Amino acid sequence: MPRKTTSPADEDLLAAARTRGVVVTGTQLERWRGSGLLPRNMTRSLGRGRGSTSTAPAGALDLVMWLGRYAGPGRRPHDLALHAFGDGLAVPESTARAAWRAAVERVVLPGEHDGPGPPADSGDRSDWAWGVAERAAADAHSVVLPRRMRRIDERITAAGVSWAPPELAQFDRGPSSDEPVTAKEFATFTVAAVLAGAPELSGPAMAPHVRALLPAGAVSPIASWLEYPDGPGRDPAEINDGAGTSLLPVGDVREDLLRIIDRATTEQLRAAWRAAADMRDWALAQCSAVEAELDSGDLGDATLTWMMGAVLGLPRLLVRDVLRDRRPSIGTRVSTAVMLLLIGDGLHRLRELVPDGQFELLPQILPPFLHALAGVPTPATPS
Repeated sequence: MPRKTTSPADEDLLAAARTRGVVVTGTQLERWRGSGLLPRNMTRSLGRGRGSTSTAPAGALDLVMWLGRYAGPGRRPHDLALHAFGDGLAVPESTARAAWRAAVERVVLPGEHDGPGPPADSGDRSDWAWGVAERAAADAHSVVLPRRMRRIDERITAAGVSWAPPELAQFDRGPSSDEPVTAKEFATFTVAAVLAGAPELSGPAMAPHVRALLPAGAVSPIASWLEYPDGPGRDPAEINDGAGTSLLPVGDVREDLLRIIDRATTEQLRAAWRAAADMRDWALAQCSAVEAELDSGDLGDATLTWMMGAVLGLPRLLVRDVLRDRRPSIGTRVSTAVMLLLIGDGLHRLRELVPDGQFELLPQILPPFLHALAGVPTPATPS
């Protein structure tokens, strides 16, 4: 079939790109439109039988130039869509959302399809989830924490700093079991939680895994609160509004992730994409800063921040995720962005479900890259 003649609007696009040093062909424009990367030209009638004319939509030139630079052989349309959308370019929103959804839909756990699928009866889902989790965790890492984190912890301990200061130790009742969580148990629990959601995420079930992320001898008021929920409704798995909205998802967490992506605004998706890159920079900077203090023997703000990350839990988990990702890629970045979107959504839900919580502390507790997603103001930097 003969290719259509390039329209005047496209000729104008190609010429404008050439004057800016980017050579693109009409064939490439067709291919990008076919992949959903480039919006189609807008057509309007000239009236009175004079036919129609077309014009490129707003932002098309910047997008064409970007694609001309980066859409080389081997670059998948979904990856290009994520990058272009994250950079604020005019890639169609439907294409960008499809790329976000694909990142979740591609997640297949090892052993997930080796046996029967999830049971129709939700009451039997837990046993099925743990069976899959045990197969998936067969080749789990031998340690829970990356070597760099363990080395930093050991050096802080060797410097004579206590991980159990009395002012924090008074808020930790201690673990209910002396048996530490192994790396395989940690991985098994994680997979079971993804497949079953809230029923596997009770506070007492999560607490040992929070402690597994801690340095030797560290106390954790967060883990203690999870392990010994103080009164009804304090367990995270039980927090709900009684009308169908709960803090933690029930069932396959991936289904909840898809719902979060679908209802997120374009601004939230872009914020999550940026936050994923900022998280990596933040985590590596944290490691370098505390290592520099340890090298100098002058422990200060970086060491305190590192230790507070252990107390708070979430910052330490995020540093762990970055250090475990040795080969960052577009795929791992969007996976991280989806996780941060989930965290932000959960914090919004928590404020609705527990309106009397001390949420004024969130700006100091959350890493700065999470502020926009969580809807909290960033504290002013002292001048």
